[in-house]
Amino acid sequence: HQYPAVTSIRYLDSRGLEQLHVSRLGMDAIGSQADFSKDSNFLEADPDGTYFSPVYFHQGSEPYMTIAMAGPPKNTEAQRPSFDQNFISHQPVHNEKMEEPKMSQNPTIVAVNGSPRAGVGNTSMMIEMLRDPLSQEGFNLEIINLCEKEIDYCYGCGFCLEKGNCWIDDDHRSIAQKLLAADGIIFASPVYIFSVTAQMKAFLDRSLAYGHKPRSSWKPGMSVCVSAGFGETEVGAYLADILRIYGGFAVGTLTAISVGPGEFMGMETVTARAQDLARDLARAIKEKRRYPATDRDLRFYQFMGDLVKNHKDTVMQHDFKHWQAQGLFDGFEKYIQQASHKPPYNPQVRDAWIKELIAQHKKKDKKISAQSKSAERGPQVAKNCAELLQMMPLGFNQTESNGLDAIYQFEISGEEDFTAHLKICKGTCTYHAGPADHPNVIVKTPADVWLAISKGELDGQQAFMSGRYQVEGDLSLLMKLRSLFSG
Repeated sequence: HQYPAVTSIRYLDSRGLEQLHVSRLGMDAIGSQADFSKDSNFLEADPDGTYFSPVYFHQGSEPYMTIAMAGPPKNTEAQRPSFDQNFISHQPVHNEKMEEPKMSQNPTIVAVNGSPRAGVGNTSMMIEMLRDPLSQEGFNLEIINLCEKEIDYCYGCGFCLEKGNCWIDDDHRSIAQKLLAADGIIFASPVYIFSVTAQMKAFLDRSLAYGHKPRSSWKPGMSVCVSAGFGETEVGAYLADILRIYGGFAVGTLTAISVGPGEFMGMETVTARAQDLARDLARAIKEKRRYPATDRDLRFYQFMGDLVKNHKDTVMQHDFKHWQAQGLFDGFEKYIQQASHKPPYNPQVRDAWIKELIAQHKKKDKKISAQSKSAERGPQVAKNCAELLQMMPLGFNQTESNGLDAIYQFEISGEEDFTAHLKICKGTCTYHAGPADHPNVIVKTPADVWLAISKGELDGQQAFMSGRYQVEGDLSLLMKLRSLFSG
């Protein structure tokens, strides 16, 4: 006879210690040694008959019955299978019709809410903002409030890494199974002391059995986080990254600032963002989208693969078997399920590009070198006005002369006392000591004034207007000095 409603079977030894546990809703266990010696199901088991427990309700809504059978007297071990019963009517138990629960036809997104204020806190409000747009896209939203569940702390024993499951039998198992079966995942928590809540942290710590085992589902998910004004972006990013434990990746993060219940800063923007993310999540599931691989994916793969490989013979035996079975040691592309694009490669094109790059660089170096040498000899390094005038031809811009034929005469006074002139003719400039026969313009200036103007320490036009130097002749030629001499 088959029992389609069986959810779990336990095999207890004569002392009432669990030796085997096989479950459809939780993780299997071998040799856990969990003590059921005082459990009524163990005590009431009769070798001459079968014990039927009273009907009880799991999680407040699912009716269960336990059937216990004992072995022969010489080996008084008891088997304890649990039968999940779906009651169609309210008739007595022995007349009940049992059938296995059916999942909704609509795809389901499971949200794990770490807030201790189930249903009334800001985190719950933000999750509810997702419901209507998800429903419009044809998705059910199931919310699991961790504060309503029994989840023990992780004891750090490492049993789950070695055997593949945790020996603690509480609500964590069923939640984990729902997340693995869901079409999409949402992790949500307010910020408590710059991190997630104690409820969420306990749940995540107990997920270690899945944390080292990359899953092939890569189902879309998102994170939700709210704070009073500090930490929601960091904690939201943490929750988004942790989705990978249950085979998920984040399409985005919904964050908000709110101190009291419903006091969201920019309520309209938070609501709009929630609706956008809900639609993105729904479309990502429908279209089986994948997002580009990231450095965090690569870092996780490298670290976790090395960790598992180095501890394959001790505490991570089960993890190592998972990596082997999934072929994850074959490389990052196998893990991420994305291949690197390989465009056509032409070495000749690359060689030609490199040669051109080198040629352009050499040309640039020569230009810089020439400018540097010119600057080393140019007017800017002149120590006095005599050196300045002698160096001015070095800074002459031939392209700016445009056929100019002119003589600039300088009558220097003050610390230096001399006369010299510059002759510009046929695109060249030459220095000559002494006065010219027919200068076109004469500049009469103290040595320190003209030296300061040439070095940019003094504005030439302001100095002229204030009478610090005088000009005779064609003033338009004076205006051309700046463009004619770049130094």
